[in-house]
Amino acid sequence: MSEDAKVPRYLAREIEDDLRAAITSGQYRTGDKLPTENALGQKYGVSRTVVREAIAGLRAAGTVVSRRGSGVFVAEERLPVLPPPAEDWPRKVPDVIDALELRAAVEVEAARLAASRASIGQIEEIYAAERIFARKIADGADAAADDFAFHRAIARATNNAAFDRFLAELGPRTIPRRELGIAHGTKEYAAYMARLEAEHRAIVAAIEGRDAQAAAAAMAAHLLGSLKRYRDLSRLAGERA
Repeated sequence: MSEDAKVPRYLAREIEDDLRAAITSGQYRTGDKLPTENALGQKYGVSRTVVREAIAGLRAAGTVVSRRGSGVFVAEERLPVLPPPAEDWPRKVPDVIDALELRAAVEVEAARLAASRASIGQIEEIYAAERIFARKIADGADAAADDFAFHRAIARATNNAAFDRFLAELGPRTIPRRELGIAHGTKEYAAYMARLEAEHRAIVAAIEGRDAQAAAAAMAAHLLGSLKRYRDLSRLAGERA
Protein backbone atom coordinates (compact mmCIF):
# COMPACT_ATOMS: atom_id res chain seq x y z
CA MET A 1 0.00 0.00 0.00
CA SER A 2 1.37 3.42 -0.95
CA GLU A 3 1.90 6.19 1.59
CA ASP A 4 -0.89 8.20 -0.06
CA ALA A 5 -3.32 5.34 0.50
CA LYS A 6 -2.57 5.40 4.20
CA VAL A 7 -3.30 9.09 4.64
CA PRO A 8 -7.14 8.91 4.72
CA ARG A 9 -7.06 6.27 7.46
CA TYR A 10 -4.63 8.37 9.46
CA LEU A 11 -6.95 11.38 9.08
CA ALA A 12 -9.95 9.23 9.95
CA ARG A 13 -8.28 8.21 13.20
CA GLU A 14 -7.68 11.86 14.13
CA ILE A 15 -11.32 12.75 13.41
CA GLU A 16 -12.54 9.69 15.28
CA ASP A 17 -10.47 10.65 18.34
CA ASP A 18 -11.66 14.26 18.15
CA LEU A 19 -15.33 13.25 17.98
CA ARG A 20 -14.86 10.76 20.81
CA ALA A 21 -13.33 13.53 22.94
CA ALA A 22 -16.28 15.81 22.12
CA ILE A 23 -18.69 13.09 23.24
CA THR A 24 -16.72 12.35 26.41
CA SER A 25 -16.56 16.05 27.32
CA GLY A 26 -20.33 16.41 26.94
CA GLN A 27 -20.29 18.55 23.81
CA TYR A 28 -22.47 15.82 22.33
CA ARG A 29 -24.70 14.05 24.84
CA THR A 30 -26.59 10.77 24.75
CA GLY A 31 -29.17 10.92 21.98
CA ASP A 32 -27.63 13.97 20.29
CA LYS A 33 -27.30 13.86 16.53
CA LEU A 34 -23.82 14.35 15.12
CA PRO A 35 -23.27 16.79 12.24
CA THR A 36 -23.83 15.40 8.75
CA GLU A 37 -21.00 13.85 6.73
CA ASN A 38 -20.89 16.97 4.56
CA ALA A 39 -20.68 19.24 7.61
CA LEU A 40 -17.93 17.17 9.21
CA GLY A 41 -16.06 16.98 5.92
CA GLN A 42 -16.12 20.77 5.64
CA LYS A 43 -15.11 21.21 9.29
CA TYR A 44 -12.06 18.93 9.00
CA GLY A 45 -11.28 19.60 5.35
CA VAL A 46 -11.58 15.95 4.27
CA SER A 47 -13.71 13.83 1.97
CA ARG A 48 -16.92 12.07 3.02
CA THR A 49 -15.05 8.75 2.72
CA VAL A 50 -12.67 9.78 5.50
CA VAL A 51 -15.60 10.95 7.65
CA ARG A 52 -17.40 7.64 7.09
CA GLU A 53 -14.38 5.70 8.30
CA ALA A 54 -14.13 7.85 11.42
CA ILE A 55 -17.82 7.28 12.14
CA ALA A 56 -17.38 3.55 11.50
CA GLY A 57 -14.73 3.45 14.24
CA LEU A 58 -17.10 5.12 16.71
CA ARG A 59 -19.94 2.83 15.69
CA ALA A 60 -17.79 -0.29 16.08
CA ALA A 61 -16.96 0.80 19.63
CA GLY A 62 -20.64 1.34 20.41
CA THR A 63 -20.11 5.09 20.90
CA VAL A 64 -22.62 6.09 18.21
CA VAL A 65 -25.50 4.44 16.38
CA SER A 66 -26.75 5.03 12.85
CA ARG A 67 -30.45 5.40 12.13
CA ARG A 68 -31.41 4.88 8.52
CA GLY A 69 -32.67 8.12 7.02
CA SER A 70 -32.06 10.09 10.22
CA GLY A 71 -28.31 10.25 10.78
CA VAL A 72 -25.77 9.29 13.43
CA PHE A 73 -26.55 9.67 17.14
CA VAL A 74 -24.60 9.35 20.38
CA ALA A 75 -25.42 5.95 21.87
CA GLU A 76 -26.69 5.38 25.37
CA GLU A 77 -24.03 4.77 27.99
CA ARG A 78 -23.49 1.13 28.83
CA LEU A 79 -22.82 -0.01 32.35
CA PRO A 80 -19.60 -2.04 32.61
CA VAL A 81 -19.99 -5.78 32.90
CA LEU A 82 -18.39 -6.78 36.18
CA PRO A 83 -16.23 -9.92 36.11
CA PRO A 84 -17.00 -12.78 38.48
CA PRO A 85 -15.02 -12.95 41.75
CA ALA A 86 -11.47 -14.20 41.22
CA GLU A 87 -12.06 -17.25 43.42
CA ASP A 88 -14.85 -18.41 41.07
CA TRP A 89 -12.76 -18.59 37.89
CA PRO A 90 -12.03 -22.36 37.88
CA ARG A 91 -15.75 -23.11 37.94
CA LYS A 92 -16.32 -20.64 35.11
CA VAL A 93 -13.88 -22.20 32.64
CA PRO A 94 -16.21 -25.06 31.54
CA ASP A 95 -18.91 -22.47 30.80
CA VAL A 96 -16.43 -20.49 28.69
CA ILE A 97 -15.48 -23.64 26.77
CA ASP A 98 -19.15 -24.40 26.04
CA ALA A 99 -19.68 -20.84 24.78
CA LEU A 100 -16.55 -20.93 22.62
CA GLU A 101 -17.64 -24.19 21.00
CA LEU A 102 -20.97 -22.60 20.15
CA ARG A 103 -19.32 -19.41 18.92
CA ALA A 104 -16.93 -21.37 16.69
CA ALA A 105 -19.85 -23.20 15.08
CA VAL A 106 -21.60 -19.91 14.28
CA GLU A 107 -18.81 -17.38 13.71
CA VAL A 108 -16.87 -19.41 11.17
CA GLU A 109 -19.93 -19.23 8.94
CA ALA A 110 -20.37 -15.55 9.84
CA ALA A 111 -16.86 -14.81 8.55
CA ARG A 112 -17.58 -16.75 5.37
CA LEU A 113 -20.79 -14.79 4.74
CA ALA A 114 -19.18 -11.46 5.62
CA ALA A 115 -16.50 -12.03 2.98
CA SER A 116 -19.23 -12.63 0.41
CA ARG A 117 -21.84 -10.07 1.45
CA ALA A 118 -20.22 -7.18 3.32
CA SER A 119 -20.64 -3.70 1.89
CA ILE A 120 -17.67 -1.37 1.63
CA GLY A 121 -18.96 0.48 4.66
CA GLN A 122 -19.23 -2.73 6.67
CA ILE A 123 -15.69 -3.71 5.75
CA GLU A 124 -14.57 -0.27 6.95
CA GLU A 125 -16.42 -0.92 10.21
CA ILE A 126 -14.63 -4.26 10.68
CA TYR A 127 -11.30 -2.63 9.90
CA ALA A 128 -12.03 0.22 12.32
CA ALA A 129 -12.93 -2.25 15.10
CA GLU A 130 -9.68 -4.13 14.53
CA ARG A 131 -7.75 -0.86 14.62
CA ILE A 132 -9.31 0.11 17.95
CA PHE A 133 -8.45 -3.31 19.36
CA ALA A 134 -4.85 -2.98 18.17
CA ARG A 135 -4.57 0.51 19.63
CA LYS A 136 -5.80 -0.66 23.04
CA ILE A 137 -3.22 -3.46 22.99
CA ALA A 138 -0.45 -1.01 22.09
CA ASP A 139 -1.54 1.23 24.98
CA GLY A 140 -1.56 -1.71 27.40
CA ALA A 141 -5.27 -1.26 28.11
CA ASP A 142 -7.94 -3.91 28.64
CA ALA A 143 -9.27 -4.67 25.15
CA ALA A 144 -11.89 -7.34 25.93
CA ALA A 145 -14.83 -5.10 24.99
CA ASP A 146 -13.06 -4.04 21.79
CA ASP A 147 -12.39 -7.70 20.95
CA PHE A 148 -16.11 -8.39 21.28
CA ALA A 149 -16.96 -5.30 19.18
CA PHE A 150 -14.73 -6.67 16.40
CA HIS A 151 -16.62 -9.95 16.32
CA ARG A 152 -19.98 -8.18 16.33
CA ALA A 153 -18.89 -6.01 13.40
CA ILE A 154 -18.26 -9.20 11.42
CA ALA A 155 -21.63 -10.59 12.50
CA ARG A 156 -23.37 -7.45 11.22
CA ALA A 157 -21.49 -7.72 7.93
CA THR A 158 -23.27 -11.01 7.19
CA ASN A 159 -26.38 -8.89 6.58
CA ASN A 160 -28.27 -11.53 8.54
CA ALA A 161 -29.41 -9.91 11.79
CA ALA A 162 -29.64 -13.30 13.53
CA PHE A 163 -25.83 -13.52 13.74
CA ASP A 164 -25.52 -10.22 15.60
CA ARG A 165 -28.45 -11.08 17.88
CA PHE A 166 -26.73 -14.35 18.71
CA LEU A 167 -23.52 -12.63 19.81
CA ALA A 168 -25.43 -9.94 21.68
CA GLU A 169 -27.21 -12.65 23.64
CA LEU A 170 -23.95 -14.37 24.57
CA GLY A 171 -22.37 -11.06 25.54
CA PRO A 172 -18.69 -10.19 26.11
CA ARG A 173 -18.49 -12.71 28.96
CA THR A 174 -17.32 -15.20 26.32
CA ILE A 175 -14.03 -13.24 26.14
CA PRO A 176 -12.95 -13.35 29.82
CA ARG A 177 -9.20 -13.20 29.26
CA ARG A 178 -8.66 -12.76 32.98
CA GLU A 179 -9.51 -16.43 33.38
CA LEU A 180 -6.51 -17.54 31.39
CA GLY A 181 -4.41 -16.79 34.45
CA ILE A 182 -1.97 -14.57 32.54
CA ALA A 183 -1.10 -11.46 34.55
CA HIS A 184 -1.79 -8.19 32.75
CA GLY A 185 1.38 -6.29 31.87
CA THR A 186 3.64 -9.34 31.68
CA LYS A 187 5.60 -10.41 28.60
CA GLU A 188 3.43 -13.53 28.41
CA TYR A 189 0.29 -11.39 28.33
CA ALA A 190 1.76 -9.08 25.68
CA ALA A 191 2.71 -12.06 23.50
CA TYR A 192 -0.76 -13.55 23.90
CA MET A 193 -2.47 -10.29 22.91
CA ALA A 194 -0.12 -9.82 19.95
CA ARG A 195 -1.10 -13.28 18.73
CA LEU A 196 -4.80 -12.40 19.00
CA GLU A 197 -4.24 -9.16 17.10
CA ALA A 198 -2.42 -11.05 14.33
CA GLU A 199 -5.34 -13.48 14.12
CA HIS A 200 -7.74 -10.54 13.82
CA ARG A 201 -5.66 -9.03 11.02
CA ALA A 202 -5.79 -12.32 9.11
CA ILE A 203 -9.58 -12.36 9.38
CA VAL A 204 -9.85 -8.74 8.20
CA ALA A 205 -7.52 -9.35 5.26
CA ALA A 206 -9.56 -12.34 4.09
CA ILE A 207 -12.88 -10.50 4.38
CA GLU A 208 -11.47 -7.41 2.64
CA GLY A 209 -10.12 -9.68 -0.09
CA ARG A 210 -13.57 -11.26 -0.54
CA ASP A 211 -12.05 -14.69 0.10
CA ALA A 212 -14.84 -16.55 1.89
CA GLN A 213 -12.87 -19.76 2.37
CA ALA A 214 -9.85 -17.95 3.82
CA ALA A 215 -12.10 -15.86 6.09
CA ALA A 216 -13.75 -18.99 7.48
CA ALA A 217 -10.36 -20.66 7.97
CA ALA A 218 -8.92 -17.59 9.73
CA MET A 219 -11.91 -17.37 12.07
CA ALA A 220 -11.70 -21.09 12.78
CA ALA A 221 -8.01 -20.81 13.63
CA HIS A 222 -8.76 -17.86 15.92
CA LEU A 223 -11.66 -19.35 17.88
CA LEU A 224 -10.44 -22.94 17.94
CA GLY A 225 -7.07 -21.68 19.15
CA SER A 226 -8.84 -19.90 22.01
CA LEU A 227 -10.84 -23.04 22.69
CA LYS A 228 -7.66 -25.09 22.97
CA ARG A 229 -6.15 -22.57 25.39
CA TYR A 230 -9.20 -22.75 27.63
CA ARG A 231 -9.30 -26.53 27.50
CA ASP A 232 -5.66 -26.63 28.55
CA LEU A 233 -6.50 -24.24 31.36
CA SER A 234 -9.42 -26.43 32.46
CA ARG A 235 -7.17 -29.50 32.65
CA LEU A 236 -4.59 -27.54 34.64
CA ALA A 237 -7.28 -26.34 37.05
CA GLY A 238 -8.42 -29.94 37.52
CA GLU A 239 -4.89 -31.06 38.32
CA ARG A 240 -4.59 -28.31 40.93
CA ALA A 241 -7.93 -29.14 42.59
